[in-house]
Amino acid sequence: MSQDPWAALEARRQRRHWRAWPWGWAALLLSLGAWACTFMLTVLVMASVGMPGDGSHAMQATAPYLTVTLVLGATTLLGSVIASVLALRLHRQAGGGVAALLLNVLLLAVLLVPAVL
Repeated sequence: MSQDPWAALEARRQRRHWRAWPWGWAALLLSLGAWACTFMLTVLVMASVGMPGDGSHAMQATAPYLTVTLVLGATTLLGSVIASVLALRLHRQAGGGVAALLLNVLLLAVLLVPAVL
């Protein structure tokens, strides 16, 4: 290690540069987070189904949690797609980026195919 403070600062700046981040692992983690949000949305919807004749009290009680989970799921899905593209373009764990894209496509297929049929 050099005694030059400017060289040390430059070395630290290069270590923290965003191009060297593990984008493939980040994409995979965000994709799994999107799947977890989908599971949590399913649990919340099932919990919000009340007794017949009860009104909409159960749905109103879980509406904020549903909204927060939906926004978090959409954000993690978007972040996963962006991180996957960065992983492929920057050659940083491209296998994790491809796996994340496949998980995202599978998630969208699971969610959108029943809506089409």
